[in-house]
Amino acid sequence: MWRWWRKDALLGGELTQWQLDCLDWLLQHTGGLDALRARRLVLPTREHFPQRVEYSHASAVALFEQVKRHAGMADWACELAPHQSAPDTKVSSVAFVQGAPQSPAGTFRTRQDGSVLITYDPQQLADPMSMVATLAHELAHYRTAVFPEPPPGGWEVWEPATDLAAVFLGFGVFLANTRFRFNHFNDGRRSGWQWRHQGYLSEPEVLHMQALVSLAMGAPASTTLGPLKPALRGIFKRVYRDAERALAASGLLTGARSASMA
Repeated sequence: MWRWWRKDALLGGELTQWQLDCLDWLLQHTGGLDALRARRLVLPTREHFPQRVEYSHASAVALFEQVKRHAGMADWACELAPHQSAPDTKVSSVAFVQGAPQSPAGTFRTRQDGSVLITYDPQQLADPMSMVATLAHELAHYRTAVFPEPPPGGWEVWEPATDLAAVFLGFGVFLANTRFRFNHFNDGRRSGWQWRHQGYLSEPEVLHMQALVSLAMGAPASTTLGPLKPALRGIFKRVYRDAERALAASGLLTGARSASMA
């Protein structure tokens, strides 16, 4: 029974098809497969992010500009501003709080004058990988907001489709590594545990889209496996195989080269 279970696709047919449809949607409106292959996966390395991240708005802006460049959106005008930090999710060493309230890690909106505003939680500057994941998600909002049609499933699934779009822009490692954080803290006054959940998709869902994008780009699995959390590497290896089969069966990549730029 175990051997048969292991042969099943981890996401199931419906979710897999939705991701394939979203990949097709993204390719159609961003220049097609050739444009995707002209980019590369973005990794948490000094090569991709050489600057030191400090606790200041100037540092956030510098990081934002770097994320924009990696996303191919360097010339997309938008303002970055801080918003109120999320509620404290630190809990004592003898208690665990489930479902603690959280404010958004980031927001995106188009103002009445047509300008775009993206906001971020200043506390995320203490966790640059999480900050990059947030900025990539909000830029994916901006990128997909100009598409002439909604994502597969309609605008009501725009948020999870935006997570897929952030992976498509190259930031899948950042999204996967920051889905859930639970770590010990000691701020000099108290100590205990701190947790945060970020994003709209599960880790396997993010990693499956990362596998689809990697395969479409021609990037080997090893590119993702190196900087991925050790606990996620086995999942990625499995969904990479699932994604290979799904792409081969779909024939998606054979017709993607002629897609038009939005």
